[in-house]
Amino acid sequence: MSIFVNLFLCLSELKTAALAQKNSEATRALAMQEDILEKELGEIQKVLLAMQEQQQKQLELILAVGKSGKLWESRQEPSQQQDLSETSDSVKGAKKMETQETQASAASKGTNNDRP
Repeated sequence: MSIFVNLFLCLSELKTAALAQKNSEATRALAMQEDILEKELGEIQKVLLAMQEQQQKQLELILAVGKSGKLWESRQEPSQQQDLSETSDSVKGAKKMETQETQASAASKGTNNDRP
């Protein structure tokens, strides 16, 4: 009976050793996969950071263009207001001259009508 017990113990030890070896191989495989995944994650993080930096640059460019447009508009508005003012003054002057000419014409007709 002790031979059977010894055989059983040997078989148990062999099974235990085989399981330990399988566990060790599985652990190494998992460690390799972990390294690969960590490298891939690092690459993804680099890409995301580059995309974020690109978006930041685009936002800054958009803001600069908007600011430039507002400056351009603010420079144009006084000029346009001045043009409108000058146009308004010209129209007023033309109406005044027309009124004066009409009055002068009426006055000369009135003097011409007085003559026989």
